[in-house]
Amino acid sequence: MTPQLLLIDTRFLDTLPQREMRSGLAEMLKHGLICDANYWNQFRDLNSLDTADLDQLIYQSAVIKNTIVKQDPTENGIRKALNFGHTLGHAIESHFIESTTPLLHGEAIAVGMVLESHISMQKNLLSTEDYQKIKATIKSIYQDVSFDDDDIKNILNLLIHDKKNEYGKIQFVLLNGIGNTSLNQLVDNELIITSFNDYKL
Repeated sequence: MTPQLLLIDTRFLDTLPQREMRSGLAEMLKHGLICDANYWNQFRDLNSLDTADLDQLIYQSAVIKNTIVKQDPTENGIRKALNFGHTLGHAIESHFIESTTPLLHGEAIAVGMVLESHISMQKNLLSTEDYQKIKATIKSIYQDVSFDDDDIKNILNLLIHDKKNEYGKIQFVLLNGIGNTSLNQLVDNELIITSFNDYKL
């Protein structure tokens, strides 16, 4: 059955800790990166946003996701774009879930978006300038996560079990510029490791 109404009461957000707010914000950042450069640019300086701005951004985010899902309800095409940042993000979240410092979902996805943006740059889909803007913006919102060689090795092993794998191949959604995506991209481990090394800088 198709939903007839989506109701969002943003007053509920007043009850959330700032960390949970930032976690939820990751999905909105993703919507801008995959679909709407102008929307993404509104997040470049969160200090300039007020409550009315946030309400409008949440509404726009819902519109973006609804538009994508309606085009591809069975996730055979464009809906896969919603997985941007999630291939590595889910593996990172799983890796840290039983540690003394587990990450919230959005925190892991934020790291995944930086890493997958770097991979997009390495594959000449995203300019260095746009990558640096993405990295700087996300790192200004979220605390850095530390990774050592063992962490990265385990995360690479977890990628093998990602639900988006097809025929044993890890399928990435990468940015083809800000506001556009390239689906079903194969990525070598070497590029992933390089992206982790750059994240640490």
